[in-house]
Amino acid sequence: MNDEIKSTAHAVSDFDEIVSYMKSGKAHVEGDIYMGSRFLVVRSCNPFFKPIIEEREPVRFSVVRVVIVKSGWCEPVIGFRKYRCGPGDMLFLNWGVTISSDTFGVDTTFEGIALTEEYMKTIFGGRLPELFVSPDQCFVFHLGDTEQEVWGQYTHTLFNLVHLSTVNEEVAGSLFVSALNYVESLYNAKRVTKRGSWSRNKQTVERFVRLVNDYAKTEHEIEFYASQLCMTAHYLGMVVKKETGITAKEWIDKTLAILIQLELRYTSKSLKMIANEFEFVSLSSLCKFFKRRTGITATEYRMMPEDTPCSSIEAPPPLTK
Repeated sequence: MNDEIKSTAHAVSDFDEIVSYMKSGKAHVEGDIYMGSRFLVVRSCNPFFKPIIEEREPVRFSVVRVVIVKSGWCEPVIGFRKYRCGPGDMLFLNWGVTISSDTFGVDTTFEGIALTEEYMKTIFGGRLPELFVSPDQCFVFHLGDTEQEVWGQYTHTLFNLVHLSTVNEEVAGSLFVSALNYVESLYNAKRVTKRGSWSRNKQTVERFVRLVNDYAKTEHEIEFYASQLCMTAHYLGMVVKKETGITAKEWIDKTLAILIQLELRYTSKSLKMIANEFEFVSLSSLCKFFKRRTGITATEYRMMPEDTPCSSIEAPPPLTK
């Protein structure tokens, strides 16, 4: 089963809502699960999230999910197509994928991880591998016995690691990066991608998103990206809006805000230095931009605990065909 799947956005369920659902006592959980503020790790876990899907179909979970079906089966419908996943199949769903419906076999269990968009970008230093750039990236393929064993070792180690109070968050972040790099390596080896079949507009948006990831730190206006793509800013804006449902400027500003968060959280640079490096016209411009995007000041964000997500920054809708 080798396919790339694209979808449209509908009802959104963010990570905070999933956490609240878990804490409410309504979730029927079997197996091992660790629920952090920005990620979760599951081992031999049942589909406890099924009621959320059933209540909201279609639904978009604004989290990245990578799981292997350990037993049973699932049959998600994504982009009006049904995909049967059985034991040994790996399923990757980026934060923009919409599930129209999902059915599960008796005694179905999964082993895998889920991360918020912000946390995933944080652990990769703001520069995601190309495979994970598109919010609606989704793929399924089968793993051999040894490949499954390696994935199981990742989830087993992560599950134990996050329970250790003596280990700081960066260690877990490094292991998440390694696990996702392993997924990327498997993907490349199995040649799942079929980008040649994408529409021209879809390819344009894909190139735009990559450029934003590469240049958003210093290039804050759509005109730069339009010139790189050899088109007018107006035309690029229309394509991005049509394909994603949001403006090109929103893509740029969102990425820029996350990059600033990384600087505030993981460096001791002064705000003035950050403003200069990010080529804001003034310190005041940086502060106003950050407050508008997050609802808090840059100084307040810097004083927050490292494991506190800035949930007021929402993920943009996914790309469409």
